Amino acid sequence: MHDHFYSELEFPVPAVRPLIACNMVSSLDGKVTADGNQPASLGSSFDRRTMGVIRSHFDAVLAGGNTVRLHPYYLGVPRGLEEFRKGKGLAHQPLTVLLTKSGNLDPLTPLFEQAPRPPVIITSASGAGSLPPEIKRQARVEILAEASPEAILSLLQEKYQVQRLLLEGGPSVNYQFMQAKCLDELFLTLHPGLIGKRTDLGLAAGDEVLDKAARISLVSVHQQVDELYLRYRIAW
Repeated sequence: MHDHFYSELEFPVPAVRPLIACNMVSSLDGKVTADGNQPASLGSSFDRRTMGVIRSHFDAVLAGGNTVRLHPYYLGVPRGLEEFRKGKGLAHQPLTVLLTKSGNLDPLTPLFEQAPRPPVIITSASGAGSLPPEIKRQARVEILAEASPEAILSLLQEKYQVQRLLLEGGPSVNYQFMQAKCLDELFLTLHPGLIGKRTDLGLAAGDEVLDKAARISLVSVHQQVDELYLRYRIAW
């Protein structure tokens, strides 16, 4: 753990809401999906290790329904990082938080069957009604009439004591938090690949141009073979 450049990250916590960071991997032509598959299809084994190291600093990791349907695994850390987390005063595993409008999730996946902590599912009343009974027994279901980033953050902070939240997509989820000006840091792995397909997605995907941030500062750059690991701090 301590030989990784992200092993000793420090984050200021905003006074009125949790700190929000996003971690994604992108091809050289700006794609975070490859033929429709989400970021786990990009990046190296070192990038996947880095994902665990970054997660180790956060109370919770959040992803949207499309992302977890493609990669239905708990958004946690390797067991070797559990003691590190406990030494920092954190739970042994980050809390997995899922956003789904449809409630279309499969209970027979490692995400639920091998979860070290019950995942939190944030959905609508109709989405909750569509969740399989097995998932309702395995997870904590939270219903929000309007799942805005502000409402999600308030729920996670007040009910689950989340002070640092990591986003892992997909692009529409990233966009919602950027549009609400609720993104403080971005970890971006630049992978030496080219995708090119018109329908594959970039880091954020929404209907309108985002407001320009007041400042986006490059905090660090690290190279591992042919990948670049970029950390940015965002002020709105």
